[in-house]
Amino acid sequence: MKTMHSQFSSSMKAAAWAMLGSLLLVIAIACRQPLEQTMARHMLVQIPMLLIAGVSLNRFLARLPGLRTIARHAGSWDEYGLTGLAVFLLASAYWMIPKALDSAVASGLMETGKFASLLVAGFVLPASLSRANTILQLFFLGNFASMMAIAGMLYQDTSTRLCNFYLLDDQVLAGTGLVTLAVVIPVLWCLGQESVREFFRGGQQAAPEVVKVGHP
Repeated sequence: MKTMHSQFSSSMKAAAWAMLGSLLLVIAIACRQPLEQTMARHMLVQIPMLLIAGVSLNRFLARLPGLRTIARHAGSWDEYGLTGLAVFLLASAYWMIPKALDSAVASGLMETGKFASLLVAGFVLPASLSRANTILQLFFLGNFASMMAIAGMLYQDTSTRLCNFYLLDDQVLAGTGLVTLAVVIPVLWCLGQESVREFFRGGQQAAPEVVKVGHP
């Protein structure tokens, strides 16, 4: 009975991840023009949607028993999560470049490449994070956050348009969003780390009970 309940629960979770990933991907494709109409929506809405769709696809496939063997073999190419995290950093860094955003809007081929690369980056992220220890995760998180912060400050401080398709005011808004994400994402990562939570709770742990020895 417990086995059947566990299988049903796993199937429901897999279906939920599949629905989430499919929904985000369909919205990103169907609403491509309005999402890419402004730089802020392009960078802060569509690109995260594609990354999350990739993550959802990974979660869905990871729950299929037939693919677990393939996942174990793939793990040999991603020792400590280094390969997958490097792919994620390279893909996300490339699509922060203004010229890359212009090319994605102007060229259907580049648009397809953007969709594919971001889906792959999101897909490899969960497994790579699970293989990486806390130090490696912190290293890549620091690189990712600093990259967003630098790009965001550049967008805010530059007095000329960096993208041909987007106005200067929209460029500043996108930069503000990137700087905000550069702060929020590390905070969320810290909140998700048990070791970090234990560190801040260290001074509030209850004292151990004293065991009395002797006659009552």
